[in-house]
Amino acid sequence: MKKWWLSLRPFSFTASIIPMLLGLAIAAEQTAINLVGAALAVAAGLTLHIIANIFNSYYDWKYGHDRPGDQQVVPLLLDPRLGESALYWYGVCFFILGIILTIVLGIMYNSTVFLITLVGLFNAYFYTAPPIAYKKRGLALPSVFISMGILMPLNTYFVQVSNLTLKILLCPIPLAVLVTAILQSNELRDYGADLRHGIRSLTVVYGIKVGIKFYQFLILSPYILTPLLISAGLVPWFGGIVFITIPYALKLIRKADLHEFISLDAATAKLHAAFGILYTIALIMQ
Repeated sequence: MKKWWLSLRPFSFTASIIPMLLGLAIAAEQTAINLVGAALAVAAGLTLHIIANIFNSYYDWKYGHDRPGDQQVVPLLLDPRLGESALYWYGVCFFILGIILTIVLGIMYNSTVFLITLVGLFNAYFYTAPPIAYKKRGLALPSVFISMGILMPLNTYFVQVSNLTLKILLCPIPLAVLVTAILQSNELRDYGADLRHGIRSLTVVYGIKVGIKFYQFLILSPYILTPLLISAGLVPWFGGIVFITIPYALKLIRKADLHEFISLDAATAKLHAAFGILYTIALIMQ
């Protein structure tokens, strides 16, 4: 069972769960939270995240991008009794679950929730899968920014309330930037392999130096955006608590300068989690 669990890449789950909790925190200012709706929306979002993870692992292995010994190769692929076929059908099971949850949310709530979840389902599968394969076309970063950073909090929000506000559009952006930084750290790590396999990531197209600078820009941007949101009255002054994470952010910037890319994705995910939890708590306390 451990192999099946680890093949979901569970260490990455905070990247989707925290933005969804942020959407609920913003909705809670307007209404009492419907726990059933919240649970369904979070389950759907997590399922979409798992779909993206599994099919990314599958297609990267199938096309020779990942090889035995690579850090990111999931355990199922290394088991001779299971292999890529087991991982593929594992992904299909979650894809079916994603379809069911999309339909259930659409029936129970509204067409906006249905459409957001449907777009998320589409993006999750085609992140790596042909014929679209955002990852190969240089669209991985904007896809993740929109799907995980913006649509996930929007979905949990719209399950609770139906009106669109400036707050739900703007407040998720600092976290959306950080979740994009997680992916950019992957692109830095995979630069050599992406170059060999013709994957047009930003780092491949513009070079490793630009890739590093862009990663550092993504890491620092939330510490500029948060004060702007506080000054606009969209985030309470207590939101400044996120600045206690800045020493860790500066550590990541140094790691990037030193080309220490191997564990940079996991370290960036930790920053996203710490920043996101503090940021969400600040909004809950408003």
